[in-house]
Amino acid sequence: MPTYPNYPFDIKEIILENQNAPNIVTYLVSSNAPTSVEITNEKHVDGSNQKLIVDDTPDVTREKLAKIAEFLTNNKNEAEIVIHIHGYNTRVKDFENWVREIQQYITTDKSINKKTIAFIGYYWPSEYINFKSDNKDELVTSHLGKAIRSQPIFFKTIYNYSSLGLIAAFAFILALSGLSINDSFSFSFSGFAFFLFTLGIAFFACLFGYVLCAILLRVSIYFRDSYRAVNYGVPDLVEFIRQIDNAIIDQAPGERRDQKKWNFSQEGNPRIKLSFIAHSMGAFVTTNVIRILSDIFDENSIPKFSQGNVEIEPSPNIGNVFSLGRLVLASPDIPIETIMPERSNFLRSSLRRFNESYLFSNQGDVILRVASTAANYISFPANTYDRGFRLGNVVVDSRIPANSVIVPMNYGIINQSHNDGSVDSNARSAMTKIGIVSDNTLKTLSDILSNNSKVTQNNAIAGLFTYFDCTDYKDKIYKDNKLVSDKPEGVLTRALRKDVLSFWDCLILIFDSIIIEKNVHGGYFQGDLSRKMLYRLAFLGYKDLLLSLKDEPDYQEIIEKIEASINTETIQTSLQNQNVELDAQKEAMIKLSRFLSQKCEDKGIKVFLAPERYLVDMLGKERNRKGY
Repeated sequence: MPTYPNYPFDIKEIILENQNAPNIVTYLVSSNAPTSVEITNEKHVDGSNQKLIVDDTPDVTREKLAKIAEFLTNNKNEAEIVIHIHGYNTRVKDFENWVREIQQYITTDKSINKKTIAFIGYYWPSEYINFKSDNKDELVTSHLGKAIRSQPIFFKTIYNYSSLGLIAAFAFILALSGLSINDSFSFSFSGFAFFLFTLGIAFFACLFGYVLCAILLRVSIYFRDSYRAVNYGVPDLVEFIRQIDNAIIDQAPGERRDQKKWNFSQEGNPRIKLSFIAHSMGAFVTTNVIRILSDIFDENSIPKFSQGNVEIEPSPNIGNVFSLGRLVLASPDIPIETIMPERSNFLRSSLRRFNESYLFSNQGDVILRVASTAANYISFPANTYDRGFRLGNVVVDSRIPANSVIVPMNYGIINQSHNDGSVDSNARSAMTKIGIVSDNTLKTLSDILSNNSKVTQNNAIAGLFTYFDCTDYKDKIYKDNKLVSDKPEGVLTRALRKDVLSFWDCLILIFDSIIIEKNVHGGYFQGDLSRKMLYRLAFLGYKDLLLSLKDEPDYQEIIEKIEASINTETIQTSLQNQNVELDAQKEAMIKLSRFLSQKCEDKGIKVFLAPERYLVDMLGKERNRKGY
């Protein structure tokens, strides 16, 4: 009996015209859920009429799943899966173009195209709204009309009667204004009536305003997309990954499923790495998917008490064949609460299972800082503005205290020593170097931790991320893999190099995002250096990213300057103090990390390197997640 679900996925293989990397396959996988429950046949865009058509059946889905599984099975010693997930307000045709753009990049990147990869763009059903669009159903006016027509009876009653009440009240006021004020009786009557009708206007205005706010929130489609992300996007991606797992086991030798699973595990097959690139609300989808897929009854995930300390070593293994690899989040639309050490949450339970985790953020992301925080103000259970901030707005605090005076900021890897290349291995250091800008003040995570918190900041989950603060990032900009600006400019903001962006700075960015379409929310995928780091981190990891930098045209020039300021003896002394033996590979990795730091410094990117990346990828130590 086939084990596929009784509903299909839309799985579309994407092949480039000049495909020069047969070891990389690309698929666009779409959830079969509609954007509205009344639609039952929604799948992909028909270019002639912009309607969404379904053409896959469960049998066709099973065949395509088997093809993906066959590719992974035939390359089981090398193959990896990387899944890219979009955010709020994204059309399927725009996401397909985005997937093609990434595909073009990774198949031409000399470091990435050597790997064997199944790259999957996962589309969960998202609505789209804009002031201008070829499709009238996507216009703001269309969404407004649908919001008014679909009101529940309670809202519709208030809307209708408050509208009539306001019209009637204004009509009476206009009529009364024509009475003669020379007649004392008329004057007193009109004055009293004016007072009553003023109260009437206020009453009906409050009712009308209540419904109007609800209509505008619906028109923003934020909550509707949130609902679809949670109830459609998450379970469908869980099911897709489960079906790939199942299809791989089906191709293992054996007659019964238990035999196949046993044979697969006994053949010494390395688990297939499963990595994610998630943007905006897609980060919420990703972390919840991993939470569901993780086995909470795994003995390695249950806290163990050893000499008074809690030790936890969660497994990265997922299902029968997968192992979590790398997590890359760009402007994640999830609360900053998720990296605070006070309690378990959906990010904590997911993050500690990944081998590597990266976060791209910027202080000037007004989409999150204004729209998302305003929308979540209604639903997020925070009593303070600070704790309602989104993770995509976190900043790296690179200010240097000098004689009790704060001097200008540093750029590059701010927690890596320029003298010996070492990195502070204290996991709690992230709590003092990562923060938010609230009320025109830069506040670290330690600053906004609850005053009555009973937990320790040691091994804080925040320390597992490597942060790239791109607020002041200036670079060449690409769109559709084509250079659109060869002159370095602010990629996400105006790159003012301020430690705090004021209210007016953010207001200007709102106009920039509307008028000149500056991509304050997703510019990481357009900047020359940022997209190189983002993709190589997702497809290669930090260690291989560093090794790939040897091919940079300015490598020799910069590395000579680094070697002039950092020598082998200095590195050796530093490593001896850390009880680590020096070898040529460790020295090379430290210098390459300094090279990356210099590249980021030149572009205005502030980086906080996770201590684990220094210990594991540069010094070659074993990963230790006990206590996280």
